[in-house]
Amino acid sequence: MHRAGSIKRRLLLTLVGLISLTWLTLFFLVHRDATHELEEIYDASLAQNARILFGLLQREISEGEVELIRHIELDNRLQHPYELHIAFWAGIGKIVIKSKDAPEFLTELPEGLSTYTIDNSQWRVFTLRDRENELLIHTAQKLQAREELVSYLIRDTLSVMLLILPLLALLLWWGVKRSLGPLRRLMDEAGSMTARTLHPFDISDAPDEILPLVSALNQLLGRLDRAMENERRFTADAAHELRTPLAGLKVQLQVALRAEQPAQKQKAMTMALEGIDRITHLVNQLLTLARADRENAASLDFQRVDLVRIAGEVISALGRSAEKRGIRLDLTRSGDNCQIPGDATMLQIALRNLLENAIRYTRSPGQAVIEIRSQGERVSVWVRDSGEGIPAEAVERMFQRFRRGEHQASSGSGLGLSIVRRIAEIHQAEVLVDASDPEGFAIGLNLPRQAADQPLPAPPTTR
Repeated sequence: MHRAGSIKRRLLLTLVGLISLTWLTLFFLVHRDATHELEEIYDASLAQNARILFGLLQREISEGEVELIRHIELDNRLQHPYELHIAFWAGIGKIVIKSKDAPEFLTELPEGLSTYTIDNSQWRVFTLRDRENELLIHTAQKLQAREELVSYLIRDTLSVMLLILPLLALLLWWGVKRSLGPLRRLMDEAGSMTARTLHPFDISDAPDEILPLVSALNQLLGRLDRAMENERRFTADAAHELRTPLAGLKVQLQVALRAEQPAQKQKAMTMALEGIDRITHLVNQLLTLARADRENAASLDFQRVDLVRIAGEVISALGRSAEKRGIRLDLTRSGDNCQIPGDATMLQIALRNLLENAIRYTRSPGQAVIEIRSQGERVSVWVRDSGEGIPAEAVERMFQRFRRGEHQASSGSGLGLSIVRRIAEIHQAEVLVDASDPEGFAIGLNLPRQAADQPLPAPPTTR
């Protein structure tokens, strides 16, 4: 598996690389523009010097002092070394005045700027000509001098850039490290958390770029903390619920071992078997609830299921139990299409729990009815009984886990309705309760005919 590597190192290398590329581009542009501007300046200087010299010599010619020009001698004692790269040449007829070491320029050079090669050296020459007075002026500069000056400028600029680059890289490293400080603190905070010390991250100094991530992590931590707290409560409640029937089972078995009368022993064994049945039922409910908490629509195999068929199977499975209690079971339906998308096993578990509750809390003789109604885009399944009903204020409490009804004869686990609610959430269904009839009670599921697109809710947080 390929690792992405350090964000800080990748960010630093990216920034340094981009800055270096930008500098190289600027260096190229500066080199081009500097060369062009220097050439313009030097060309203008050559033209200006030539015009000054041209004007002076024309004045001398007009004043008739041309012969005096013949005796002009240039003083070369204070010559600047750079003068070797510049030159002037002036001719009036056969009289020539030129700077030291100035080459012999061709008299046929065109007026204005031109490039002239002599003795393997290139010269930039500006020429002025007065044919009437036989006056010719050349001012020139070696192109080598220009190239050297441009090289000096570029070299100095590049040297400064190369010296600044390590310092800039260091500053970038410090800036990147400082900018990633909140991320490092989040990592340290996450590393210090344990299963018992989960808490939301502090988002007061979280950068905008990772704020959505931190907020999502906080929501995840909140759900995880609630889930773990639920698991701890569930474990404690389950241990408590199992401890009581196990203790009763142990007592009954001890009574059976000590009993001397067969009838007493038989009674103790019968009660022990009933205790085993209650423990088995509780364990099955616990396993069902654990599975329901773990599953969702994505992990289950949703198919088109017929609620009428499922209801008939549940009634057949619980028919003998209801008959022993003197409870009559019926099934009614309204509407043609009673098929919905869902998991048949989960829906059967939910309906079985509802019907078991109805049988358990219905007076004998009594009746429990499963009503299936198909209306528009929803299909509702109601389980109605002729029991005592419950107060309206107790409706929400009955969905709490390990919460049993007040009926003295009831021996449930207190998990059935919690399982029903979770299965309803998995199927994006509503749990409906009708406690308005004092002579009975009705509870049902309102299920969508089409699969919903919205995300499924998390497992319930109330134990």
